[in-house]
Amino acid sequence: MSEHIRLTAAEIGAIWACYMTESATIPMLKYFYSIAEDSEVKSVIELALETSKEHLNELGTLFEKEEYPTPVGFSEEDVNLNAPRLFSDTYALYFIRNFGKAGLAAHGAAVSSAAREDIRALYKRYLQDAVEIEDEAKKALLSKGLFIRPPHLPTPKEAEFVKNETFLRGWLGERRPLTAEEITHMYMNYMNNLYGKSLLLGFAQTAQIAKVKKHFVRGVELSKDILDVLKILLEESNLPAPMTWDAEVSASSVSVFSDKLMMFQANALSAISLANIGGSIALSFRRDIAAKYSKQMINVGFYAEDGAEIMINNGWLELPPIAANRNDLVNQKK
Repeated sequence: MSEHIRLTAAEIGAIWACYMTESATIPMLKYFYSIAEDSEVKSVIELALETSKEHLNELGTLFEKEEYPTPVGFSEEDVNLNAPRLFSDTYALYFIRNFGKAGLAAHGAAVSSAAREDIRALYKRYLQDAVEIEDEAKKALLSKGLFIRPPHLPTPKEAEFVKNETFLRGWLGERRPLTAEEITHMYMNYMNNLYGKSLLLGFAQTAQIAKVKKHFVRGVELSKDILDVLKILLEESNLPAPMTWDAEVSASSVSVFSDKLMMFQANALSAISLANIGGSIALSFRRDIAAKYSKQMINVGFYAEDGAEIMINNGWLELPPIAANRNDLVNQKK
């Protein structure tokens, strides 16, 4: 009989994070499914919901097999399925597409860092599931004329090289037009902030605890500031900025999700935003653009830290897998 190979820090960390994400997504998807009116949208929600349930059960079994404590996560107690409509069917598609995109990034990283064969196989399959979910949401948006495409660029006559360092400038003198990669990342960040702003707006309307509500309102304002900066950068290169999605949020103030679940989703948004901004800095050659992203990273970082403090103070933040504190162990021994 072969010796059991223990999970590495990377493997247990990815599994734990995946379990928490799926657990937090299921109540959201159940609500979207309960209020959905469009049959095509309902079908996409059902696919995402059943996939998340399957993943959660599989991961729970894996925790038991590894004799590792299963996270508490979230449940039906964190959602009021009888609450009136807070988000539109269209927004449900945006939510699912964003969920699929996040899955592509997380599962891809998990495959890359995993050593055990069964864990690699698990995340290869989850990666395929994320591709399918994102693609189905995208197809539904395209069929309804709601998918926002990045702009087209003119085709050059031949390949060229950068001739001087003005390519890097952005503070003084004439600014060069944006590169394709800079445009791609600006649109990605713009769309993510449109999505986040609308989600936090709905959360702010329905939060029960005053400090939590204030945190969501602050998040809405932070997203507005980021959108304003990106819009100006796009317009300077004569590129259009997408419209806002605030109309996809109703005027309801009836509680739908628990404050704990909404705070988890807000913190997840902050983490995704920080990762996206970091990648955008790396691929932005113009110095002024990189500087603006750096400022955004600081602001989002402070927001994320304050969100974590709210979670901790309310006893909502589950401790992720963590290394042993050797100093504590030594002191206990004494």
